Amino acid sequence: MSITTEDIAILGGGLAGLTAGYISGAPVFEAQDSPGGVASSDKVDGFVFDRGIHVLQTNNKIVLNLLDELGVRFTEVTRYAYIYARGVYTSYPFQVNSTGLPISLRLRCVRDFLRKDRLPPPGNYEDWIRSSVGNGFADTFLIPYSEKFWGVHPREMTFEWTGNRVPQPTTWQVLRGAVIDRRTGIGSNATFRYPTQGGYGSIAEALAARQSRLSLGHRATAIDLPRREVRFANGHAVRYRRLISTISLPEFVRLASPVPEEVRQAAGRLRTNSIFVVNLGIAGDLRPVRHWIHFPEPDIAFFRVSLPGHFVDSTTPHGHASISAEIAYHGTPPDPAAAIDRTIADLRRVGLLSDETRIVATSTADIRRAYVIYDFDRRAALETIHAWMRRHHVVPSGRYGLWTYFWSDEAMLSGRKAAQLVMTAAPERVAELVD
Repeated sequence: MSITTEDIAILGGGLAGLTAGYISGAPVFEAQDSPGGVASSDKVDGFVFDRGIHVLQTNNKIVLNLLDELGVRFTEVTRYAYIYARGVYTSYPFQVNSTGLPISLRLRCVRDFLRKDRLPPPGNYEDWIRSSVGNGFADTFLIPYSEKFWGVHPREMTFEWTGNRVPQPTTWQVLRGAVIDRRTGIGSNATFRYPTQGGYGSIAEALAARQSRLSLGHRATAIDLPRREVRFANGHAVRYRRLISTISLPEFVRLASPVPEEVRQAAGRLRTNSIFVVNLGIAGDLRPVRHWIHFPEPDIAFFRVSLPGHFVDSTTPHGHASISAEIAYHGTPPDPAAAIDRTIADLRRVGLLSDETRIVATSTADIRRAYVIYDFDRRAALETIHAWMRRHHVVPSGRYGLWTYFWSDEAMLSGRKAAQLVMTAAPERVAELVD
């Protein structure tokens, strides 16, 4: 075994870990043979497919200046997003673009929206949906879509994560959207940025290119907390004074020793959904322009479809189009061949593909941990695990280290904050400072 000693070591080469490495100059150890984690892109027969939909929807100057410094160039895109419900495509957000729905359903949605203030204060995510948009919009789209996406019913979740994730309409927008098709755009991604070249994974690639020390193919197999040592499957080990961990908390707990029983139990209560992505390369064009579409109906395999070729032309060969369909699951992932066949069949059912459409490329991606589930066990479990990590001078960072619903810009900011913390705090104070 070869052993190196570092002042700071970073586990995980996703956006948070790479940003921490860029800021601190500390070595980054990534299990896979390529950087980026869930923010990677895959190249398949001339097509570029992200691992699930990714867009940059921030105006944070720190993030934008960092990306400019890295040389990542973006195209600004006006969103064309839709919802497929009751056999029709309705502009997103649903609650301000309901003109395509049957008149009786529209009347119910508007009536219930106007009565939403009569509902009791929310105690869970389902209650929050109903009190935000009314029972009609909730029952027609947001609740069935949420259950399909998360894999648990919204009543099992808190609503502490919602913030600006779910667009909040005004009464005038709802009323106007029920009678006039204006394709009203509200929400943080009404316009968004997308890398001009290389897919969304180009952000991770730019960060990786600026690392002073990035070690790929380093899968951690054991973390000895008293010795402050991480051992890897390839025979290498690193000793550290301070450790930034962006790997998932259940994985960190599994690898670490010693671990109190209450910490193991807390890690066992943390949940995410998983997402299986089916990618299709298409000969010819797909019109009209659509960036992504939500599918709340349970008899359609995927919950969301994106069309990367409509983001920027560079994601497809000339004269081609592409589709990425996301299927949420818990437990055993879908069989790839069966998932491709089912996806193609359902895309034809909803009119995105015809029998004549020629598919020239296929691929799949399995994201075993995707979106963190904010159930009622999460907060107490995190307090137990993070307190234990602080005692051992481990700084958690990123979506899975902090176990939170981060967008990519927030993951980068968390990596920056973690790096600044371990660089400026005395080693003995890191445990008390990490929050």
